[in-house]
Amino acid sequence: MQLSSPLPAPPDAPAQGAALVVDEPTQHELTRLCAHTAVLLMQHGAESALAEGMARRLGPRLGVDSVDVALMASAIIVTTVAGGRGVTVAQRCEDRGINMHLVIEVQRAVLDFEAGRIDAAAYRERLHGVQPLRYAPWLVALAVGVACAAFARLAGADAVSCLVALAASGLAMVVRLRLARLHFNPLLNFFVTAFVATSVAAWGLGPAAGHRRAAAHRDGRQRADAGARFPADQRRVGHGQGLRDHRHHALDRGDDAVGRDLRRHPAGDQRLERLGLAMSGFVLDLVAQALLAAAAAVGFGLSFAVPAPVLAFCAAGGALGRGLRHALGPAGAGMPLEWATLVAAATVSLLAIYGAQRLRAHPKAFTVAAMIPMIPGVQLFTALLAVAQMQRHGFSPDLLASAIESGLAAAHVIAALAVGLAVPGLLFYRRRPLI
Repeated sequence: MQLSSPLPAPPDAPAQGAALVVDEPTQHELTRLCAHTAVLLMQHGAESALAEGMARRLGPRLGVDSVDVALMASAIIVTTVAGGRGVTVAQRCEDRGINMHLVIEVQRAVLDFEAGRIDAAAYRERLHGVQPLRYAPWLVALAVGVACAAFARLAGADAVSCLVALAASGLAMVVRLRLARLHFNPLLNFFVTAFVATSVAAWGLGPAAGHRRAAAHRDGRQRADAGARFPADQRRVGHGQGLRDHRHHALDRGDDAVGRDLRRHPAGDQRLERLGLAMSGFVLDLVAQALLAAAAAVGFGLSFAVPAPVLAFCAAGGALGRGLRHALGPAGAGMPLEWATLVAAATVSLLAIYGAQRLRAHPKAFTVAAMIPMIPGVQLFTALLAVAQMQRHGFSPDLLASAIESGLAAAHVIAALAVGLAVPGLLFYRRRPLI
């Protein structure tokens, strides 16, 4: 949208009790400017509260008494009031895909205009000059593929499964980008992309699954033959392995009483060394979790067109969130996964305020990508798979229990992520903007 006439630069804040005089043609132009600001934000993935807040914050500097914004699925209605006269503008809002670069640039322009660093004419020129950031399609597809492979590894997949995840998600992302250029409905894009990813993954894992089943069968036959030849040794090995597993379980817990008992034992030095090895293994696992989560966050940050300098904040948030949850969760301090997720998400959201104020950008521009590595994808897939199997093979109590258990576990984790992401707004910034 281009404004038909140049805007007069409003003066600085008027004195107490003074009022700016805005004629009707100028008020129409100012209302269109507010509406265009909200439309740009909504078209490129900004949350509704941010779009509404940015449009309203323009009002005092533009010289109008108030700005009211009504957001709908496909349109935005903005009404300004100046000197008792109201002007309403309605604009259509078409979805153009998530582009955090454009959202950040529009928000920075509003902040500069609100602070008086630019006038209305400069703000209008800057608003119409901002362009969405588009990374190369091959780079986005590769980044999303690596992110999904990192997801698979976080879920315990082997190397073959990770490669299949990389290929399936990368090809699906190519299809999604192509459909987005044709401006199809976002839901249609989602369904087609999911179909492509599922089909490629099923095709790729079919031969791999057969190979793994054959290998497992051969391994089982070899172990059975070895057990038949050496039954007594096998029983002794199994008994010793059970004792070692029990000791390692006690060492992994890091219990103080166990530690004191180990120090009094004649072989305490060796067992303390094993405790150190167990702790080292936990630290290595923690580092691996953090690095994989950082890679996943950066991959999805690229798909959201997050600017390159902000990708570092995405990586840091993803590593911190996943690492903290792993340290506090069942594998670490023993906290339930839902509570560990809530603490990790809230910590990342609170620390993101500093990054948002430094970048002059809304924290959701990078915290959303940072939260994605904590999404319970395995539980969601397990619940959906159980429902699909019941639909295909009939009702089964075991399948129903699996669907309910996995679905509830996923719902609890997602709720913890949502609450943790909203903690700054709920506790500290309910009545005032973050930036």
